[in-house]
Amino acid sequence: MTRVGFFDEGQAVWWPTNGLALALLLRTQRRRWPSVIAGALLGSLTGELFYHFPLSTNLVNVIANSAGPLSAAFALPRFRKLDEWLREPRLVSRFIVFAILTAPLLSATIFAAGWQILFSRPNFWIVLQRRSVADMLGYTMFTPLVLVLSSPEIWRKVQPRALLKPALLVMLTVAVTFAVFGQGNYPLSFVLASVVLLVTLQLGFGASVITINLMAAIVTSQTMHGHGPFTLGIGMALAPRILLLQSFLTLSMITVFSVSVIQLERDMNEKKLRTAYEQMEELAKVDSLTGLSNRRRLEEALENEWARSYRTGDSVALLMIDADNFKSYNDSFGHTEGDECLRAIAGVARQSERRSTDLLARYGGEEFVFLLPTNDTEGAASIAESIRRKVEVIHEEQPGRLRRKVTVSIGCAAMVPSPGTYPKMLIDASDLALYCAKQAGRNRVETAKPEIATVRVDLGALDPDHVG
Repeated sequence: MTRVGFFDEGQAVWWPTNGLALALLLRTQRRRWPSVIAGALLGSLTGELFYHFPLSTNLVNVIANSAGPLSAAFALPRFRKLDEWLREPRLVSRFIVFAILTAPLLSATIFAAGWQILFSRPNFWIVLQRRSVADMLGYTMFTPLVLVLSSPEIWRKVQPRALLKPALLVMLTVAVTFAVFGQGNYPLSFVLASVVLLVTLQLGFGASVITINLMAAIVTSQTMHGHGPFTLGIGMALAPRILLLQSFLTLSMITVFSVSVIQLERDMNEKKLRTAYEQMEELAKVDSLTGLSNRRRLEEALENEWARSYRTGDSVALLMIDADNFKSYNDSFGHTEGDECLRAIAGVARQSERRSTDLLARYGGEEFVFLLPTNDTEGAASIAESIRRKVEVIHEEQPGRLRRKVTVSIGCAAMVPSPGTYPKMLIDASDLALYCAKQAGRNRVETAKPEIATVRVDLGALDPDHVG
């Protein structure tokens, strides 16, 4: 009969105590570790007393059960959130080395040496092998299970409407496990590896850990009763069956662990790439000199607002803003001062962005465009006049920022989209109004005539230097 414990020639399949202790240590601050170890050892000692072992034997077991979990807890990262823990550097390799190999061997060595000294009868190497493998499976199965079950984020994902898929996959796992281990004629244990991989890819680490522990209970029960592929070529010999069972379950959990980490890293990399792409897309729509939107974003916004206003019947207004005599300013003071001049104009104009749909953009050179959805000509002209006045006094109100007084000319147009009209007509109308402002002496606001705002304007016939 197999028991969770170890004495004489008996053999444990799982040794859950140390796996549980490690999980609790990982979730606890180090200053509280003594209380965790004390609680785990009290439970272990109570179980050992049930078998009426001598006090010396119990003390050896207490020391062994302390050393293993503590050594692994010092080497593994502290557990706070499941996803964060899975993203820790080299987590899988560290878990294998310290939790699955080092900790069980340390506990088993202490335990086997103590028994050898106290009783002389048990073979040291047999005790070491059987205790270490049972302990190894305890760490492998129970440490992840306790961490998963104690993670609030796992339970927050449990929604009644989303339980159908997990339930079907769990039922599939149970059915395949019973089918594979309910017979002993064919070596079909590899089939379960495919099912475990499917559950991991579909449900993630938390659900797959719970599922594999459920599968492990079935596999252990069937194997201990002489059923399943682990009896092939072995018959009723207990020790080889247990060793095959332990190896199978350990490798299954390592597979789940590894695939889950790889999957999480893949998802994180995809998220980073998506974020980087979106940031590049945003940067591609921003003018590097002024920080305003560029012509590309303006044209996209205008298309969208035009389509929306076509449906709602709202008016769309647009200001075309141009720095007066900018070439002269640039030639007199240099490109650096010219750039600062454009930034100053942009800063003043940006103050008039009152709504989320308002959009100020650098259209090219010293020209800016201000998109004002749901604005008529009168409202847009008022905003334009405010911008003109504020630019005119930059030199006086912000001493040292500009080398001389700077002014702007602004063309204003508004249209209600209708069949046969399109956004380019609004741009052309405001551009012609800007031309009129230049021709009338600069430093002024001109609005497009109503008839101009209903036809496409051919600016090719105008003076090519009209924006000077």
